[in-house]
Amino acid sequence: MMTVDPELLQSLEIFKHFFDLIHQPMAIIDKEGKYIYYNQESAELDGYPQDKAIGKPLLKVYPNLQKEDSTMLKALLEGKEYLDNYQCYYNHVGKVVDYLHTTVPLYNHNKQIIGAIEIGRNLSNVRQLQDQVFKLNSRLYHSKEQSLPEIVFVSQKMQSVIDQTNILGANDVPVLIVGETGTGKELFAHLIHQTSDRRDKAFISLNCSALPTTLIESTLFGTVKGAFTGAENRQGYLELANGGTLFLDELNAMPLEMQSKLLRFLQEKTYWRLGGNKELHSDVRIVAAMNESPTDLLKNGKMRSDLFYRLNVGLIKLPALRERTEDIPVLARYFIDKHQDEIKITISGISKHALKQLMSAPWPGNVRMLENAIVRSMVLQNEPGELQHIVLDEELFEIESPHQQADVMTKIDDSATNFSRFRDLTTQVENYERQLIIDALNQANGKIINAAKLLNVSRTTLQYKVKKYHIQMGVMNH
Repeated sequence: MMTVDPELLQSLEIFKHFFDLIHQPMAIIDKEGKYIYYNQESAELDGYPQDKAIGKPLLKVYPNLQKEDSTMLKALLEGKEYLDNYQCYYNHVGKVVDYLHTTVPLYNHNKQIIGAIEIGRNLSNVRQLQDQVFKLNSRLYHSKEQSLPEIVFVSQKMQSVIDQTNILGANDVPVLIVGETGTGKELFAHLIHQTSDRRDKAFISLNCSALPTTLIESTLFGTVKGAFTGAENRQGYLELANGGTLFLDELNAMPLEMQSKLLRFLQEKTYWRLGGNKELHSDVRIVAAMNESPTDLLKNGKMRSDLFYRLNVGLIKLPALRERTEDIPVLARYFIDKHQDEIKITISGISKHALKQLMSAPWPGNVRMLENAIVRSMVLQNEPGELQHIVLDEELFEIESPHQQADVMTKIDDSATNFSRFRDLTTQVENYERQLIIDALNQANGKIINAAKLLNVSRTTLQYKVKKYHIQMGVMNH
């Protein structure tokens, strides 16, 4: 009778406590294929008692599993490695399990395989939630009554983007929306749909980063009963959105294999359900969004160039909030009105001090981050009246205390809402701010920290501004 390799036992003794704390299904088998580690999460996943699994051969724990279908035994006997491998199977009590796991062989100091280890993630709840989202989508988005999304702005920059969006919306072409997190990409996807001839049909949204590859494929294309264990006849989003618009959010998270299948659909408007042998057709308009630079994605091989150029027929670039600061006052007032009913005290408008705080923050999370800051500040204010102070998340961006804020705008009042009267206000403000920074840097002999003190802003904020305005330290006096 073969005994467990002492190196394996020693390693298990060292790492067992750590493995117990991971709280993900995890198991280890020895050279004989017997479990020497089988945690509680594995027991709950497979409906098999933990104490009964230890010391028992893997195939005894899974009597319906064939030797050639076991990834752990293949890792043990053939040295194969499985990274983020998806499986769907019936567990010990006959329940369908969606499982994503990594399985690798374990070697001793002589490079001999002495066991195999597997760690996984139960995706069954994800599958169930996705099915629920699918059913809700099918009911909700077939409604004929959908209003135009409300986009709040006064800046010429946003007006140009909306004008472009309206033109693209009216023309039935694929559209790619590029913008940082929180800039409103889904809002613009809705605008495209509502300004198109497809407005009376479905608008379906799928976040590509929320699902593993296999679930993306089955969600998009649907499944045929028997395609894999537990598979049923299911419509996919392409079928559900027929005649309407399918919005693929965070397309940059979609694996290259899936990008290839999406490209094929865009080219031919045909697809197959997962496990099916019948070609299906869908008249769906694809609108995709990404929060990374397409150039960087193409350069790093994370996006297929042919898919990008197919989607790039219509390209919308959403500006970051820091690039359209004149929209901040109207957005702030809009969010105060929007959330007023949720707050116990009455907030009427916003103070000059609070507005000054908003105008000087860099907002890496853009409009979504601004809205969260407004709501947080409303909740924490004790007295009714104007919103007096903005409670900023200092971990997300460095901002100085109120008495250290730069007094860039000498007077901020209700006229801030009338920025739209000045066509080139953004350019004027930026030029003025740039010159103030150059003067401060000259006076500080080019030292950022000293210039920041002169301007009463943080060093981080000043560094950002220097980069934004392309100020070259050697030519500041020009």
